[in-house]
Parts: sequence; C-alpha cells; structure tokens
Amino acid sequence: MKLFHKTLPRALFSRIAGVVLCTLAVTASADPLTEPFRARNLSPPMAIFGVPSWDTGLGAEMPSRLALSWEMASYFRFVNADSEQLIVDGETWRASLIYQRLVAESWTIGAELPMIRQSGGVLDDVIDAWHSTFDLPDGKRNRRPEDELQLFYTDGTGPVYFRSQPDNGLGDLQLSAARSFGAQDEWLFKLTLKLPTGDDALLAGSGATDLGATLLRTGTATWRSHAAGWFWGGSLLRIGQPETLPAQAREWVAVGMVGASWQPFPRLGFKAQLDLHTAFYDSRLEELGDAAMQATVGGWWAVDERRTLTVAVIEDLIVRAAPDITLQVNFAWSL
Repeated sequence: MKLFHKTLPRALFSRIAGVVLCTLAVTASADPLTEPFRARNLSPPMAIFGVPSWDTGLGAEMPSRLALSWEMASYFRFVNADSEQLIVDGETWRASLIYQRLVAESWTIGAELPMIRQSGGVLDDVIDAWHSTFDLPDGKRNRRPEDELQLFYTDGTGPVYFRSQPDNGLGDLQLSAARSFGAQDEWLFKLTLKLPTGDDALLAGSGATDLGATLLRTGTATWRSHAAGWFWGGSLLRIGQPETLPAQAREWVAVGMVGASWQPFPRLGFKAQLDLHTAFYDSRLEELGDAAMQATVGGWWAVDERRTLTVAVIEDLIVRAAPDITLQVNFAWSL
C-alpha cells in the first residue's frame, strides 16, 4: 500500500485568500453575457486532466484580464466491479490564478495555475439534508462517517492508491492560445497545453502532458425586452497516461457545453449551462468508464465596466462520474 502525503505551508493558502479579498475590490470579465461558466468535473480521478476552460477572446479596449477562481466540490462514491474498487469520499478545493492577454489582432494567450486541497470537507450535512428533502439518490453517502477523506483505488493487484490525510499542493499549469473570428468575433478557436507541474501524488495533477483543441460559438439576443446571450462549444482532448492513478486512461476525450444567459437588470444577470464529457478511462466502474453530465446555474454582478463577480452552483445530472455538488466563485478584472 502506498500512502502519499506531502505538506505545503498554510501560509500559501493564506496569501491566496488575501489576494482574493484584494481582488474583490478591483475585479471583472470581458462580456459576462456571452462568457460561459468555467465549469469542470472536479471528481479527483477526472480533475487531474487538462480539460480546457470556456474562455472568450479579448478586445483592444481591454487587452488583458486577471481572474481568480475558487471552487469547492463534494463527492462520495464507494463501488467495485470485477477486480476494480474505487472510493472517493471527501472534498476538493481548487483556487486558480488565470491571466489572459491580447497579443495581436484577434489573438489571445493565457495561463492558468491552480492550487488544490484534498480534504474531508464541510458539506456532508448540507448535502444529506438536500437529498433527504427532495428525495434524491445519495449513493449511500449517509452510511459513511461525515467529513472524512478517503481516496482509494485498486485494480485487483493490491491497493495501488490510498489517501486519508488532507493536504495542499500546486496543480498542473495550463497554457492556451486562441483566435477569435467571424463578423463580430462570435467564433473562437483555442489550443491548450497542460504541463505536469502539479503534485500527482495528491491527485493535483496527472503527471503527464495533455493537449486540447476547442471551438466556441457565442451570440446575443433579446428576451422579454432584456439582453440575453447564448453559447455552445466542443473540445477534443488528447490525454497522457496518469502517473499515480493506474487505471487505464483513454487517449482521446470529447467535451461539450451549451448554455444561455439573461440580464434583467443593468449590472445583474443570470446563466444556466450544461457540460458533458466522454469517459476518461477504460474501466468497468461507471465512475471511471462512463460519460458525465453536469448542470450549472448562477449569475454575475458587473461592479463596473472592468470588474465582475460570478457565482455558480454545479450539480451532477448523472450520479456517478461527477461530484454531488460544486460551488464556484470567480472574480475577473479586465485591464
């Protein structure tokens, strides 16, 4: 049995929290009406891969953008099939620093560096109450101790991954280059490269390089005399074999998204979005070898022309390969 445990000074998290608070006073997004949520599947076996985010391009009037994104995902699955067994019980916290810059007409480059915390979490009581109130399936969550961390996988040869101690670590760096095109730059094509800079023993990264290609389409409309927006996109991802989690990863993964927004107030709007992806692994376990679908609902507040705060809740629609719930807060500052 292998127990992976590395420590990162708590001061690093304190510094990030301080940056978030400072950014709240000075933050925003390019066009929140047509900007999709940065939704991801944060189930630990899937979160290690370099799934591209749904970014829009920048314009000459605001040629750069700095953003901080904070996510907290709660999950529980305890399953086995044939010789495989998987336990994912806990929470993943992800704090990401994102920077984008216009480098030529219609061309934008970007970088995203996350920090990951795996822990037992604090949401178990809330999720149990939610499932009970609306008679939703809980995957036997209420039969396990609350607020504990258990990440375990075996392929039948013995325990090959195990973690029960909370820890922090840097994630994989993702670089991107995108070009907007069309009469009103309503199309965007983006290439991404995820580098193995993260702590793969913490499942903060995969230990391998991933390549992605994304096509995004956005547009605006009017609904009930107010501005509305819509967006859809697709990505094709070529992933490397994970170093720590030995389940056999597939070479190619497809990702899709569709969503819409509505702005009934001058600085306040709402969004809804569906995200899905094909399986990341060749596995008999549905949690690894099946597709996943998530629904995101939330809204944004435009502090001014340059600063925007976005808040969202992400719920799994297929109760297997994605977290039960993910909370997301994003601050963006266009420069």
